[in-house]
Amino acid sequence: MALTIQWLGHACFAIRRDDYTLVIDPYNSDYINGYPKLRVKADKLLVSHEHYGHNYREGVVLSGRPEADCPFEITALKAPHEFKMGAWRGFTLIHILKADGLKLVHMGDLGTQLDGGQITQLFGADVAMVCAGSCTALPSQEAKRAMDEIMANVVIPMHYRHDGMGAHRLETVEDFANQFESPELIHYYDTDTLTVTPGMEPQVAVLKYLGPTAFGDLVPEEKKTEKKSLLRRFLRKG
Repeated sequence: MALTIQWLGHACFAIRRDDYTLVIDPYNSDYINGYPKLRVKADKLLVSHEHYGHNYREGVVLSGRPEADCPFEITALKAPHEFKMGAWRGFTLIHILKADGLKLVHMGDLGTQLDGGQITQLFGADVAMVCAGSCTALPSQEAKRAMDEIMANVVIPMHYRHDGMGAHRLETVEDFANQFESPELIHYYDTDTLTVTPGMEPQVAVLKYLGPTAFGDLVPEEKKTEKKSLLRRFLRKG
């Protein structure tokens, strides 16, 4: 059984177990600088909160598979989006996904430090995906502190500025990586996908954004439009 995490850009990931795909936090490219239009297939969709960088449901084509097919046990924790404890930007959800004895955590747009109850539930995560770009989430040094508190084995940075993508006010992934005292922990990958296995080497896994052509489940919107056009012609003839 294979469990993989693919970074689709910004805070969006496709998490796969064998032939089942879960997509979390699809972005709306009209509001996220530099990223192309997102349109992918999935069996399940999760959204951490209702902001444009995370809730573009129109970009995910769901398969219609029954809920019983989902191989993940999913738990969501509510957390403030910012230091005003939700009074300014509201709240975000931290999603915990469990499968095959592994615990994967998507931190959403966490904007405050974790409380004791949250740390207990997140503690020992095999993989944690965390905002590394600050701005409306935790600053990089505080995001690193949160990872230390839950003792995540593998940390995947997300939601940062890189290669002309992401808001200019976001920090870079290097800002986050520099918070770690041991440079050997930082692994820069030439791929956008990480295979998750038990007992992985502890690391900060910086995945490489490869663009839409790397999305194995990409659905071109143009083809959908073409199909609709053909259907209209057929109905007119009938």
